[in-house]
Amino acid sequence: GERNGYHMKMKKIRKILAAPIVTVAAFALAVGLLLFSSVGGARAALTFFSETYTSDIEMSEIGVGLVENGALTTGALLADMLPETDGVREALKPGKHYTEELKVRNTGSIDQYVRVNIHKYWMEPAADGKEKKAQELAPELIQLWLNGTKLDGADAAKTALAGNGWLFDDTASTPERMVLYYSRPIQAASEETGAAAGESSLFTDHLAIDGAVAKVTEKMPVEGKPGSFRITYVYNDYEFCLDVKVDAVQEHNAEDAILSAWGRKVTVAEDGTLSLD
Repeated sequence: GERNGYHMKMKKIRKILAAPIVTVAAFALAVGLLLFSSVGGARAALTFFSETYTSDIEMSEIGVGLVENGALTTGALLADMLPETDGVREALKPGKHYTEELKVRNTGSIDQYVRVNIHKYWMEPAADGKEKKAQELAPELIQLWLNGTKLDGADAAKTALAGNGWLFDDTASTPERMVLYYSRPIQAASEETGAAAGESSLFTDHLAIDGAVAKVTEKMPVEGKPGSFRITYVYNDYEFCLDVKVDAVQEHNAEDAILSAWGRKVTVAEDGTLSLD
């Protein structure tokens, strides 16, 4: 079987949370949300950085694209996740659900089956320019959701994914990595019939950061401002990372192609429906 050589990988979408200054009245709420400003107009800052997708084309007939919120993505994910007012981007609010609708489009010239690898992890604040993966923060704190269900590998998550045509691979998935297969071939565009390129159903529609990251390590009075405190959080300047890789194999002889390309045994029914063995 043949395998595609076109893959996309999102590298290090970095979210940096800075400690705000809050009043006593706003303390409980701010601790839970890591966002509000009050004293002196201070604001929890969020910055982000990402590298562009990379591609390695081995076969011109096979190609896949990642569609984010209705648009084929050619750069960074999450770039427009947070609203912006007067040039100031809203601070990230742990616990809040942000729209992140992801699906796959067939950008090649033949029908194909697709697989998606999603990695979630945390990075500690850089020390001496060197980054280090954070072991004390669980990848489960970076939450992806679909149809109101958290994609955590539980039976409810598998049911939600299956309802959208996606198969959760238990044998390859971990708390940090989720591996999905689309159960139907995605159709290629056709000049003869005028058909547009086919797309999968969504495999996620929202992203959220668990409020557990809002753990306070220090509460210090603000000099000259009675009743106000500066809050320092344990996980200030930590970065959450989301890597997404999409790849594909041709529809023809798909069972052998998938075993050869991805080392996964599957069964393809007469109607083209794929199942994991």
